[in-house]
Amino acid sequence: MPSIPREHPFDYQLAMDRLQSFRAPRDKLRHLCKEGAVVRIKKGLYVPGWRRGDEAPVDRHVLAGLIYGPSYVSLESALEYHGLIPERVEEVTSVTIKRAKLFHTPMGRYRYHPIPERVFPMGVRLEQARGGGWFLAEPEKALCDRLSLNRSLAAVRDVEAVLTEDLRVDLDAVRGFRRPLVRDIAKAYRRKSVTAFEKWLSRQPPARFS
Repeated sequence: MPSIPREHPFDYQLAMDRLQSFRAPRDKLRHLCKEGAVVRIKKGLYVPGWRRGDEAPVDRHVLAGLIYGPSYVSLESALEYHGLIPERVEEVTSVTIKRAKLFHTPMGRYRYHPIPERVFPMGVRLEQARGGGWFLAEPEKALCDRLSLNRSLAAVRDVEAVLTEDLRVDLDAVRGFRRPLVRDIAKAYRRKSVTAFEKWLSRQPPARFS
């Protein structure tokens, strides 16, 4: 195979640079996509192909910030990643300071929810996986991001029901959250649901881990 990257995503310009020895680089890229040696994720974004049954060379989380940004993985995808919810999440969920978007790609669905720019950089860390790095919400931020989408939650007394019945979150893990971080996030969000959660958490006993 030509010198197309084999272990990380790449854009159209890099593909053209790597295929410049061919008489028609665009046609060559089209041919590589057709035979499965390259997979087109969206316009201008590609990953190396892989054999059926093999693991993809690029982790699907790595693509989230490349498909649509600025963004970071959060909400259900981050809650699952941190082991806070039992369900497997089929799509990659992220938050962004831009408009809501949904992308259907060969690597699955990527959904993006808007949040205020003032809270966007808080509680986010860089992770490494197959194919590169990706930005992930810390557990506290992921849950606050998710609760911020719940416009009906406003009372502290309703928080536990939302956590256990709607989201099925591990309460012991939540009680172990860094409370100063949650307080800062709630202050920045200025949304009733996140404020109610912060107040609920402040009244909880410390987590007990076996």
